Amino acid sequence: DWAGNAAARIEAGHPGAVALVALGCGGDANPEPRGLLEHVSRHGQTIATEVERLLAGPLHPLGPVTSASYRRIELELDHAVTREELQARMGKPQKQMVAYAASKFLLQLDAGHALPAAVPYPVQAWRFGNDLAMVFLGGEVLSDYSLRLRRELNSTRLWVNAYANSVPCYIASQRMFAEGGYEVGGSMDFYGWPTRLAIGTEDRIIAAVREQLPPAFVRAAGK
Repeated sequence: DWAGNAAARIEAGHPGAVALVALGCGGDANPEPRGLLEHVSRHGQTIATEVERLLAGPLHPLGPVTSASYRRIELELDHAVTREELQARMGKPQKQMVAYAASKFLLQLDAGHALPAAVPYPVQAWRFGNDLAMVFLGGEVLSDYSLRLRRELNSTRLWVNAYANSVPCYIASQRMFAEGGYEVGGSMDFYGWPTRLAIGTEDRIIAAVREQLPPAFVRAAGK
């Protein structure tokens, strides 16, 4: 809700402007404090104040988009889920969502349909010459992706967006697989996937981004 509040404040201060909010890799981030209506205004004001600070500083004009690319890749799931595994999940009534999701997957099998083995995933990039590259990743992407892309690419000319083109599920990072938890595993029941993403997902997505950007955006070794 803070996004709408921030946009309203920015537009009020700049008549005729349209404020658009783009979210980065914030799948594992939340504003704090949160939960009360008063927090909406508080966070909206924080964003609007930071926008005003940036507008008062030096800005570099951008030309038009000179290159746009789009790919859909397949993110493999961790393993092929069996009927026996689903039936075992049905035996956990204390975990209602797990049992409910398992019942839906069993209905798919009963109807003669195979369970999905991969998640279709969009990766998109826009370039404004060599001045800026915008990367668009689908899903609720965890922060490690943005941090890694900024390490490997030129962070001063890179803008990473998530929640773009589609939101198939949380996109867990390599670091998170060992930790487990909601974003890695539990959330997949809510998104309608029979198991978590496979280890190696992060490398596959990062490679798809790098394939769409020229060497000018790759950080030189040691820099």
